[in-house]
Order: sequence, then structure tokens, then C-alpha cells
Amino acid sequence: MRNDLAMFSPLWILGIGAALMVLLGVWSVVSQRRHRAALDAWLAPRGWRRLPADRSLITRFRGLPFGTGDRRRVTDVVGGRFQGRELCSFVYSYETSSTDADGSRSTTTHLFHVVALTLPGFLPDLQVMPESLGSRLATAFGKVDLDVESDEFNKRYSVRATDLAVGHAILHPRLVERLLREPKVAWRIEGTTILTWQPGRTDLTVLDARIALLTAIADAIPRHVWLDHGHDPLAR
Repeated sequence: MRNDLAMFSPLWILGIGAALMVLLGVWSVVSQRRHRAALDAWLAPRGWRRLPADRSLITRFRGLPFGTGDRRRVTDVVGGRFQGRELCSFVYSYETSSTDADGSRSTTTHLFHVVALTLPGFLPDLQVMPESLGSRLATAFGKVDLDVESDEFNKRYSVRATDLAVGHAILHPRLVERLLREPKVAWRIEGTTILTWQPGRTDLTVLDARIALLTAIADAIPRHVWLDHGHDPLAR
């Protein structure tokens, strides 16, 4: 019995804990190397490049998932062009803390993969988010709820706009039909950027699809909307 108990002495427990920490450290290093290799393999054929961790990305955007939590950071920043448009992809993170009934404090890190496309001019804010109880209860971006002619789209998405006329003009039937063929994804036009975001780290399995989606939205913005906001897409 004593020998059995000795196996669970504090020294054994500390040793096992130290070994687990080493294994976790090794796994983290190997995982990061694999991710960097996969990202480099994605970048090379597209002519994209790694970019410095531009801290201005932390404060550039006003809507979700930005503007909350502590220790806000951007990592995994890459950028390039697609069909003549400038895009970037990065991971945005922040921390939140909570205290349980026993007074123990814990910290959670929240990660979001963000893809952003630069627009040639400024547009009023328009946010499209998958409809859910959370999206209805959350503080919404924009000022006015917007419905389109498609009941399916209205059931699927919650739309907020600072300018209803511009929102309706952008979400015309052809774009709505295109969006209904896509998996549910949150996206927003904010100033001179269209961006989309999802929880987690850089997801190379969806990155091409996200880039194609943002490009399709930008291409679908009617010329008269641009003209009303000081840009002519046909001008050379």
C-alpha cells in the first residue's frame, strides 16, 4: 500500500506536470511551424506576401468583432491583390476576464480570422450577419434594420444600414441570389473597406472563398451608388 501511495507523491505529480508542459510546448512549436509552412504554400502561387503586424488594424474598424476586450492584437497578417483589388487577411484577438463564485479569476482569448478588401471610395455602413438570437440581441452595427424582397434572405440574415437607400441599392436581387448560394457568413461595408470575419485562426480552407465573396460584393455595387459618393468606376 505504501509503495502504491509513493507513486502519487508530490514529486511524481510535479514530474508528470512538467512532462505535460514540455509536450504541450513541443506540440505548439510543431503546430506553428506546420501552419507557417501551409500559409507560405498558399501565398507563393498567388503572389501574396507576409506583412508586419500593423497595429492600426486594431483600431481601424468600429463594428464586430473589434472594439471590445483587452490586450487586442493582430497576427498572421498577409496581403496581396486579386482581380486588381487590394486585400489582406489577419487574425484579430482580444482577452476577456471573468470571476466565478469562488473568486477565481480566469482569462479567455478570443480569436477571429478577418479578410478585408479595400474599396476605391467611401460608402455608408452596411452589415449583413447570419440571423440568430445572438445577432438580434447584440448591439447592432448601423442604425436601421433593412429587409430585401427575398423572404429567404430576410430569414437567413440580419441586415443593418446607416443609409437604407444605399443598402437596398447594393443588396439588389442579383447579389442577394449570389449570397443565398453561399454558406452563411458575416460581412460588412465600413467606410472604404469590405470585411468578413469568423471565429478562429487563419482558415486556409475558406480563404479563397472569402476573397471571391468580397470581390463579388464589390463588383456588384451599382455604378450610380459610386457616382453618388464621388467615384466613377469607369473612369481611367
